[in-house]
Amino acid sequence: MNGVQFDDMHSIKDWDLLMTSKNIADPIVVTKYVQIEGRNGLLDLTGANDEVVYSNRVLTFNFDMFQDPNDWWILKSKISSYLHGKRRKITLDVDSDFYYEGRCQISSFTNDTTVAHISITCDCEPYKMKKHETIIQKNVKPGDSFFLQNLSKKVMPIVESTGNIVFKFENTQFSISEHLESPDFMLKEGNNKIDIISGTGTLKFTYREGII
Repeated sequence: MNGVQFDDMHSIKDWDLLMTSKNIADPIVVTKYVQIEGRNGLLDLTGANDEVVYSNRVLTFNFDMFQDPNDWWILKSKISSYLHGKRRKITLDVDSDFYYEGRCQISSFTNDTTVAHISITCDCEPYKMKKHETIIQKNVKPGDSFFLQNLSKKVMPIVESTGNIVFKFENTQFSISEHLESPDFMLKEGNNKIDIISGTGTLKFTYREGII
C-alpha cells in the first residue's frame, strides 16, 4: 500500500485517504564557520567533534478524500483531533522497517466539487529509527572478539550479562556485572569491535539504530 501509519492510525485502513504526493526532506545540517583574522575564507568547524549535527526534518503528506461531501468535515475533524499538535511515530508503507517521530499538524484543508484535499506536515527528529531494536547476544570467554554493527546515528547500548565480564571497546575497559547496565560509550557508524578481557557467560547488547 502507499499509505502512512501515524501511531495506531493508518491513512488508508482507518481514514480511506488517497496519498497524492509526499515529501521526505533531509534534515538541515547545523553548520559552524569562524572568521579568523588573516585567513582567506571561513574556517569550517562543522562536525569538528567527529559528528555532524542536524536540525529537524519536515515530512509533508498530501491526500485526497473521495467520500460523500457531507462526510468531509466529519472525517477532517477526526483526523485533526488525532494528529493536529500531537507527537506521533510515523511509518511509511514503502519503508516499513523504520519510523520517524515528530509533531504533526494539519497544514491545509481545501475542497473542489467532488474531492477534498488535506495536507499533513510533521516536524520530525533528524534520524529515522529502526522499528525493531538490534539485539546481539554472545557466549563469551577471555580472548573472544566480535563486532557490533551500527547505522549512522551514534547510540549507547544497554548491556546484560550472566556473569562478571570485562570487555574492551576503543582502548577502554568496561566491567559488567549480572544486571542491566548502560556503559558510558557510544557505538559509531559501521563495525564496533568488542574484545573480551576476562569472565565467561552470556553478553547481550541491545540498541536501536538510526539513519538519515
